[in-house]
Amino acid sequence: MVNLQTSLQALQDKLQVLLKNYAALEKENQQLKSKLGHAEQQEQKLVGQLKEAETKFAAAGLRSSNMDPADKAKLLKQIDQYIKEIDHSIQNLNP
Repeated sequence: MVNLQTSLQALQDKLQVLLKNYAALEKENQQLKSKLGHAEQQEQKLVGQLKEAETKFAAAGLRSSNMDPADKAKLLKQIDQYIKEIDHSIQNLNP
């Protein structure tokens, strides 16, 4: 009888450890889902900014003869920055 009781206690202890691990994994899963949602929102925001910048760049290309080289360089630098931010966001989504 003592052996059965010892076995049951050992089983119960193992079950408690598994339940604690499960709870920790559930919490981590929720945190990761939250981070993923935030990263996806950030990506969508950056994609919108890129589309806006592309539109401005296309419009500026139509008026390129009137565009100051400094303004053109500034616009290209801004577009490059948007692309870098989008690349960074995509990289964060795919670890």
